[in-house]
Amino acid sequence: MMFKHLHLTALGLSLVLVTLQFIAHTFDMKFKDAKWLKILPHIVYTVLLGSAIGLCVVLEQYPFVHDWVTSKLIGLVLYVLMATLIIKWARNNAMRVVGFIGALTWVMITVQVAFSKTPLF
Repeated sequence: MMFKHLHLTALGLSLVLVTLQFIAHTFDMKFKDAKWLKILPHIVYTVLLGSAIGLCVVLEQYPFVHDWVTSKLIGLVLYVLMATLIIKWARNNAMRVVGFIGALTWVMITVQVAFSKTPLF
């Protein structure tokens, strides 16, 4: 249960950080370049991935063996890519909005897969 709570906490923090970064970059706020806002997401993503690995080991459910876990892994990767779009790759606010909506969409899809244990593909 420790890994589950850690994983859900990291997911919540990650969503808060993505939203904060989206707002900061979209409205060109000063704190968007704050050092903590550049470092903290890496720490949170590491905890998110580490707790996911811990859950896989404890539950004996592994990606590429169990389809729903593979779907969650794909969702996590796409979520991180959408978050990266918001922060690094977006050249304008329209791209940031697409990245933000994409990130939230992948989180919702991944949560649905986690609850139903039914793979997306």
